[in-house]
Amino acid sequence: MVEVLLEAAARVFVKEGYAKATTNRIAAAAGVSVGSLYQYFPSKDALAVELLRRYREGLAQRVASSLAEATRETFAGLVQKLLFDLLRGGGLDPTLHRVLIEQVLRTSARREMIGFEEKLEEVIGEALRVAEVDLPDREIAAFVLVRVVLAVVQGVVVDRPRYKTPEMAAELTRLITRYVGAPGPR
Repeated sequence: MVEVLLEAAARVFVKEGYAKATTNRIAAAAGVSVGSLYQYFPSKDALAVELLRRYREGLAQRVASSLAEATRETFAGLVQKLLFDLLRGGGLDPTLHRVLIEQVLRTSARREMIGFEEKLEEVIGEALRVAEVDLPDREIAAFVLVRVVLAVVQGVVVDRPRYKTPEMAAELTRLITRYVGAPGPR
């Protein structure tokens, strides 16, 4: 039932926009009563938060598995591939990606997402260690990298979708590789 409700919420958010989406419309799209929806989610905001939480959970897993075997020589290529995937939403509908950023990450609902950045920091810090990138403090570097990349990606998704390009991924890769002192993209 939870999956059905989340899929219906995603469809309604994409088709009608967040402002026009209601729990009644989402329940109807799921083929259930609104009372059934409320058994699982107290509001459309809760649905949006759960959609974003699941997307981010998958993203953290993809980043971890992609960077697990990074070496100093492969670091830039892996980063560029990950960044392009992140800019494109990693398989998430572009309209839904934008809705989730605008309605969850840029609102007070953001507090529901605690822990994601920290999880990414651990993954990035470990990747920097495995890739033998020489930094004074990997924890600080990971913090900076996660926050900068997420801010740029959110800005692209919401404010400048035309920058969802390989060129933007290459530019971010140059920024990251220069910052950490790893060999840049070829």
